[in-house]
Parts: sequence; structure tokens; C-alpha cells
Amino acid sequence: MSLRMTHDQVQAALAAEALGALDREESDAVREHLEGCDECRRELASLREAAASLAFSVPHAPMDSARSARLRARLVARAAAERGDGEADEAPSIPAPAVVAPSVRDRDVIPITRAQPRPALPAWLAAAAAVVLLIGVGAYAARLRGRYDALREQYAALDDERTRLVHGLARRDSTLAELSGPGVKVIELVSTQQRAPSGRMFWNPSTARWTFFASSLPALRDGRDYQLWLITPTGPVSAGVFKPTPDGHAAVEATYPLPRDQLRAIAVTEEPAGGLPAPSGQPLIVGAASE
Repeated sequence: MSLRMTHDQVQAALAAEALGALDREESDAVREHLEGCDECRRELASLREAAASLAFSVPHAPMDSARSARLRARLVARAAAERGDGEADEAPSIPAPAVVAPSVRDRDVIPITRAQPRPALPAWLAAAAAVVLLIGVGAYAARLRGRYDALREQYAALDDERTRLVHGLARRDSTLAELSGPGVKVIELVSTQQRAPSGRMFWNPSTARWTFFASSLPALRDGRDYQLWLITPTGPVSAGVFKPTPDGHAAVEATYPLPRDQLRAIAVTEEPAGGLPAPSGQPLIVGAASE
């Protein structure tokens, strides 16, 4: 897909185009815009003329005769040293060619004359041309900076999204591994109340990971939490506190090493916010661990 540039973007790039500083893709986009924009064509022509005029902004300064003589002497000495003559010979003088005026018979012959150097531009005009180009190039540089900043922000946003997705996939894979491992034990929890909340615990003894899901849990009063318990021969062990969603669902993950033969049951009780060291009432749901 070819690059598309707006009128303002082309305006900012015209000075760089006049100097030949655009890459091929940008230059093609500018030329495509110029086909239908008289204003930009006139602006580019003006900038190119200003750029061309800078070549004549410094007046021609011929070499002074003394410096020319020194340079000639060094060249002659070097040539003599390369020949091994020891001393440089005087360079033979070459007579200047005589200028012969064309005769009547040579009227069709056009004499060749040396072209006169183009006069240098006034300093103020050269400075004005340089300022015009600098302003244009500065605008183009600012546009490039804006594009760079926008691309950097897009890259940062994409990198954040990639990181979020990677972490989400890692959590999903970890949960699936804990639920589907070969040694995972599943404990069903049933309600002890008239309402029928339920739960299911996935326990992987090899990784000591516990993953608990519940549904239809009653809404909690202010200052109350549900607390998950691992019932062992030595007493209940808290696996964490949680609050259900408005529709009564909950998910809890915990890590607690426990020998396979030490789990007797899983229970959920309602406790003060933050939980207690031991259950304070009857469990809302409970499930016995099968051997």
C-alpha cells in the first residue's frame, strides 16, 4: 500500500523534497499530491529556486599570485623528486595563444570565448533563501518527530496488550493444568440450607494447589466474608476468605501442602470480614473427601 499524505503533511515536506532529502516512498507521495494541487506545485518551485540560488551565494575568489607560485613550485619539486633529478627544472613557459580576429572569409566561424562566471547573489538574498529552506526543513523534522512519537505510543500500547494477553494465557493454562492433572481429586460440596448453593473443589496433591468454584451463594451482609476450610484430622485449616459475585458465583485459588490421607472434608462458612482462625458456625456447604 502506497503512502498517502494530507495537504498539510505535503506542505511540511516540500522543503525536504526541494533538497532531495525525502525517501522514495515519501517523495512519491508528494509528487502524487502535486498532480492535483497548484498551490503546492508553486511552493515547491519557489523552494527549488531558493535551493539552487544558494550555490551562487558565495562570490568567486581567485587564488592570489603568491600562493599560486608556491603551489607551482611544490608541484615541480615533487615531480623532480619522483624522476630522481635532484633538483627541479624550470617549467617550460608556454606562450599564450595569439588571438586572431576572424577574417571576412571566416565570418561563419564563431570564436570560442570563455564563459563569464555568474555573478554572486547579494548576501541578503542568499540569507533569505537559506532561511526559507531551514524553516521548511524544520517543519518536516517536526512532522517526523510527531510520527515517531505516535508510533512509539502505539508500540507501547501494543506491548502492554501483549503482556496482558500473555499473563492471561499463563493463568488460564495454569488453572487448566490444576483442574485436569492426573492426580487431581474432585470434592463435591452440597448445601446444608434450604437454598441450594453448591461448590466444587479441585485439589492437586502433587502441586499442593486448590481451586474452588461455587454457585448460588447467598449475598453477604456488610462486614461479612465467606471462609473456605480444609478439614483435617488435627482440625480445620483456612484456605482463604472470599466474596461472591452478585449472582452468587465465586472462585478461589490457594496453595497448601497436605498429605493425601489427611484431607477429610471441605467446608464453607460465613465469618466476620477477614476470617477467623476456626469456624464460628455451621458450614453453609460441605463436602467429604473420597479416598
